[in-house]
Amino acid sequence: MLFFLHIPKTAGTTFQFILENSLGLTHCHLGHLGYKVADQRDFDFARKFFPWMRSIAGHNLCDPMRFVAPNPFYITFLREPVARSFSEYQDNATRGNSKLTFEAMLRADDAMTNIQVKRVAGKADLDRAKMNLEKFSFVGLTEKFDLSLHMLEKICPVKLNYGYKRKVTARDNSIRKALEADSRMVDMAREHNRLDIELYDFAVKEIFPKFLAQTGFSATDKVASFDKYQSEMQPNFLLHRFYNQTLFRNVLKVYKKRRARENAARK
Repeated sequence: MLFFLHIPKTAGTTFQFILENSLGLTHCHLGHLGYKVADQRDFDFARKFFPWMRSIAGHNLCDPMRFVAPNPFYITFLREPVARSFSEYQDNATRGNSKLTFEAMLRADDAMTNIQVKRVAGKADLDRAKMNLEKFSFVGLTEKFDLSLHMLEKICPVKLNYGYKRKVTARDNSIRKALEADSRMVDMAREHNRLDIELYDFAVKEIFPKFLAQTGFSATDKVASFDKYQSEMQPNFLLHRFYNQTLFRNVLKVYKKRRARENAARK
């Protein structure tokens, strides 16, 4: 079973499309649960609704090694932390209509500070994040997205259609570029993401090369892009969206209310 830990602003939505379009009804998006962190009970419930499940993804699959699952194959992508935080801010300012300054959002939003360590380890624990990253079945880099896909294609136990249509790509990058040009903002982003910077450096120097060697690629290889679709309207993708968003999401609303009642009864 594929476990995709989706870290925000690392090309994860594009990779999510690959899973959805490849696996259709056998792929579950647990992000619809709405919880920041899913637990084993949530995973077990999802498997009842997806008895044929071959893949699961979500921002909330933090510290994925803690889940009991059949033949798990763990996948995630990491991104240079300063660039990731600027992209996160730009997305919140444009699509999310946030009025906060970058500095204010760094203080207010958990996703702006060491989010990659927190998602990989389940908490802001760099040592645990490194230990977990060494156990991942595959770790890709956003900056080498297509090369990462070519590498994954060689070792993934599930046959995927790697063709994609790039998603959640900003039409106007003026906010991000302005931040990149401001040395004070760059320093501030680095200070708030010191753990992520160490984890990313560890991935670039230790983890990614391991997968390069395993798959026979070099970091400098030029590979063909899988960016080939003009539209998302693909049969498996549409089946996935119907089952996950129309049916599973509504079932989860009932499930969450039941869990809330049970938790309240225990207090």
